[in-house]
Amino acid sequence: MATATVPLWTESLVTFGSQAAFFHVCDPRGGQLTPYGGNMPVHLPASLNRWTNLWEPLDVLAFAASKVFRLHDGTAPVDLPVGHQASTGMWTHSTYWNLPYVASVIGDVMRQDQAASAQ
Repeated sequence: MATATVPLWTESLVTFGSQAAFFHVCDPRGGQLTPYGGNMPVHLPASLNRWTNLWEPLDVLAFAASKVFRLHDGTAPVDLPVGHQASTGMWTHSTYWNLPYVASVIGDVMRQDQAASAQ
């Protein structure tokens, strides 16, 4: 929705376990994002102000967004690695919702948004 022709202006986005092609697959603008060719980051529209991406290094479906995307002002999304829980074995992609750290970061981002809007 943040990349639509008439976008939903989004103050911040939090993702976890997302795939690198996320915006390209879900791009309602009909593929107007620059394709990712591996050597230049994809620039996102101004309708997405901030992006915090959590990823577990052993999650084969997750990625570091800062290597693939740039926000409208040229800054990279914030990538926060999530530590591997030995109890999850190799099923790391389905455990984000159960990790207290992930809930804590979501809360931190929401508090930052509230503080920014109060100013």
